[in-house]
Amino acid sequence: MLEIVISNLVSRVEALEKRVNALEKNLTPGVSKAPKSAPANKELLKPPLKDGFEDIGSGFFVKNVRFDQFGSNVLFTGEIANRSEKNYRFAKFTLEIYDDRDLLVKKEEFTIPDIPKDSTKPFEAMLIGIETGLINKYVIKTTE
Repeated sequence: MLEIVISNLVSRVEALEKRVNALEKNLTPGVSKAPKSAPANKELLKPPLKDGFEDIGSGFFVKNVRFDQFGSNVLFTGEIANRSEKNYRFAKFTLEIYDDRDLLVKKEEFTIPDIPKDSTKPFEAMLIGIETGLINKYVIKTTE
């Protein structure tokens, strides 16, 4: 039991170190930052809504996406619709979370089991070692 707790803590510390290193790279004096994305790129990340759903590609749509603090983690929930022509036993997605400076805070893959075509299903995933206050923008993409 103690080994599991220590292992979880080590993985959290490693994740924090990666985030700190990424932030330090962007704050180093004399190094120019990457130019801000043009508004056209933001439009690509936020396609038009249909029936309250946001198109995330490959025939999948999401709505009612929420991030709720759950201890030191975040519970990520929502609804996903499969409007593709395929029945999926396991559908894989990538979630990217950005802070208020458009820096990538976390990138995580999650899987939703059993999504037949033309169906809508609730989903949830736990995001370890992050706080809701860091989440300014998110992008969900299908993973092939």
